[in-house]
Amino acid sequence: MHTVLLVDDDELTLSILTRFLSNNGFQVKSASDGVDALRMLDSESFDLVISDVSMAEMDGITLLKTIRENGNDVPFIVVTGHPKMDGYINAVQKFGAFEYLQKPIELEMLNNVIRRLVG
Repeated sequence: MHTVLLVDDDELTLSILTRFLSNNGFQVKSASDGVDALRMLDSESFDLVISDVSMAEMDGITLLKTIRENGNDVPFIVVTGHPKMDGYINAVQKFGAFEYLQKPIELEMLNNVIRRLVG
């Protein structure tokens, strides 16, 4: 069973994605911001990270950058609710995210992306 770390400061999004991923055979853990996610990544192994971009404590791009600087190459999906994604796309490419998706997330598309990344 693959383990996914969801990172988002929106409880509804976490709830929907947790339920969806759990129903599709994934073990899911969640963090409310990048700082919590880094703590979890220091103590646990994950097969995939899915992170929102805009969070108060540490945004998703900084999280991705820090993960890569720490030598962790875990597959990373960036999620954003912002319609203008050019800056995010550049950061995603620079720091090695595997995919980016725009909210609202189409769940079947997310499932296809995840299956492609982790099998």
